[in-house]
Amino acid sequence: MLLPIVTSFHYSSGDPYAARISFHPDPDNTPGITWYVERDLLSVGTRARSGTGDVQAWPAHGPDGAYHTLLQLGPPAGRALFRVDTPGLLAWLTLTHSVVAPGSEASHVDWQPFERLLTEYGAQ
Repeated sequence: MLLPIVTSFHYSSGDPYAARISFHPDPDNTPGITWYVERDLLSVGTRARSGTGDVQAWPAHGPDGAYHTLLQLGPPAGRALFRVDTPGLLAWLTLTHSVVAPGSEASHVDWQPFERLLTEYGAQ
């Protein structure tokens, strides 16, 4: 059974590897549920099976012949499967690629907090 769910996709250069996906089953009464998914996993999932464990994506054709990307979230005992319109997802991914080009994510990460931690713990 398919149930429509209001979903919003977010991307920030401050967290360049991740896409934030918020699911709003009842947008009038709840804040929704948010998952952070690797952007590359979504991109690969539009054309081939991608991911392992709790987050996986793969291409599929809908009953109407339209292209969809299936996004599976959660552990085996409580998985949810979402059908995402592939052309819409690809358009959104293209926008994220204009913010941070694929392969350049590391140059957008602020490494200073990690360097401070390493310095603090390395000095002890």
